[in-house]
Amino acid sequence: MEWLENRNRPSSAELRRATLEKPTDFTGSTFPTDISTIRLTGDPQFIETIAGLFSWIVDMEDYSRRIEINLKETEDKETGEQTGNYALYLSVAERG
Repeated sequence: MEWLENRNRPSSAELRRATLEKPTDFTGSTFPTDISTIRLTGDPQFIETIAGLFSWIVDMEDYSRRIEINLKETEDKETGEQTGNYALYLSVAERG
């Protein structure tokens, strides 16, 4: 927790420099790559509340990159039934 508490809020320029965009021809899982993606999981109230902290990512969209926002209800891995919780994915992708 101390590590997180000691982080300074980054500037817009720092955020842009630190973000690696998803190539336009990219397919497959993002786990083995260094593409910048934010994933949030939790109940609807948590997702709606915490998503406001990431409104800065929308400002990164411009003529060369677009913002991908995916929100989906999660499934129980064993039963395949909807859980009532959600996963929100935010990433920056090259325009193509």
